[in-house]
Amino acid sequence: MANEKIDMEFDVIVVGYGAAGASAAITAHDNGASVVILEKMPIPGGNSRASGGMLPGIKRKEQAEQYAEYMHAACMGTTEKELIDAFVKGYVELPDWLHKMGGELGYVVPHVSYSFYIPLIAFPDIPASKGLEVGTKCLSRTKDLPQPTGGARVFALLSGQVEKRGIKVLLSTPAKELIKNDKGQIVGVIAESNKKEIYIKARKGVIMTCGGFENNEAMKWDYLEPKPIGFMGTPGNTGDGIKMVMKAGAALWHMTRQVTCNGFKTPEYESYFDMDFPAPGYIYVDKHGKRFANEPQLDKHDYWKYCYHFEGNHGFEYPRVPAWVIFDEEVKKTGPINFTVSGYNLAYNVYQWSKDNSAEIAKGWILKAKSVAELAQKISIDPKALEATLTKYNGDCDNFEDTEFNRPKESLQAIKGPPYYAIKIWPILINTQGGPRRDKNAQVIDVDGKPMPGLYAAGEFGSIWGFEYPGGGNFAETMIFGQIAGKSAATAPPVG
Repeated sequence: MANEKIDMEFDVIVVGYGAAGASAAITAHDNGASVVILEKMPIPGGNSRASGGMLPGIKRKEQAEQYAEYMHAACMGTTEKELIDAFVKGYVELPDWLHKMGGELGYVVPHVSYSFYIPLIAFPDIPASKGLEVGTKCLSRTKDLPQPTGGARVFALLSGQVEKRGIKVLLSTPAKELIKNDKGQIVGVIAESNKKEIYIKARKGVIMTCGGFENNEAMKWDYLEPKPIGFMGTPGNTGDGIKMVMKAGAALWHMTRQVTCNGFKTPEYESYFDMDFPAPGYIYVDKHGKRFANEPQLDKHDYWKYCYHFEGNHGFEYPRVPAWVIFDEEVKKTGPINFTVSGYNLAYNVYQWSKDNSAEIAKGWILKAKSVAELAQKISIDPKALEATLTKYNGDCDNFEDTEFNRPKESLQAIKGPPYYAIKIWPILINTQGGPRRDKNAQVIDVDGKPMPGLYAAGEFGSIWGFEYPGGGNFAETMIFGQIAGKSAATAPPVG
């Protein structure tokens, strides 16, 4: 980087301003480094702000080693044990770190839809799970932190600390390219501001915390199933940083891993709405009007796994992409069917779903009908097929036994009508896991397996979760590896 091209110079450049970027910037600053944060969007927060902010983990510090063994086994060898150890150590220390900044974590009593946040549900047969005492924490809502999601409260707390420290933040300033010197060290970033290129030098390192590729259709098509797949987070996560680190020589990992749920897309808004049904009178049906899952179980797990069924008889298609949720008046009036603890549209005040879903019916987002036949016609499903599905399900409810998918008895409630309601749902991404490979110091690894001098990564950008995702693990990871990256960069010898 020639001196005449340098527009700014800092010890550490952080690319991306969510919880990972804020944690990295705060830690780097507190370790004596001058820091700048670059954020491509006009409003900061990223997926962190849209997150429910759940932090699952152990209740007793003395079980840290056992918890690390469990997590490593759950990763199925896709992540080195030393990274899991670093994560668990950071998790144990996280409450005290947040407390020093004015935040308090409280244990959450899980709603039925939160049950996937309990980390031992998925793998109770792992030997290390025996006897672990776990719980799910979230930053407490207070008068100083009134935000609607746990993630938004955490970001408000962290961004307040960034401001308190006087750390420079450049919004609407996307990073475009990493600058590499003749020694192979990362020494800066080319960014764009006001439609002009700016050259920013990093004396000690660049920390990439710019999220995943949920809003990059080409990358999703290449790496993820099923197709197509939507997203419920920030529209800014387009995989820009992945292209940047690839060009610089970084190795990638975990690119096929994802966390999904189901959601609804409106023509008015770019991000999807996450769905949650407040009463049990509902079922999921495919494009041919057939049920395909234990619905409460489907709500708790990665929705994409239920979309793999390939329908050869009707052509080359995923018959469950999209699918439909059929429900009754009790569900409609009990509460909003939009999930109310996470999502971009909620956290960024894009849209507030009505309490009884009436506004969404008036908009035509939710379809209403006076009969099953009329509803089937509106959703382009064979009326006889839908009628048969409802008759079978309602009969099972009367007999307190789901003979098709073993739905729990307590959730078996007949769909009563008229009226009948339906909403179209798609598999949607909560987030992706893929990105640059990193080591326990958050340093990015190159294609030859060597640490790249001057380049670090944290958060969703190259997440450590390479097999099954422990619910809430990404959110904890943002702050844990954000701190690790910030300290590693600030205390590293100068590059260049």
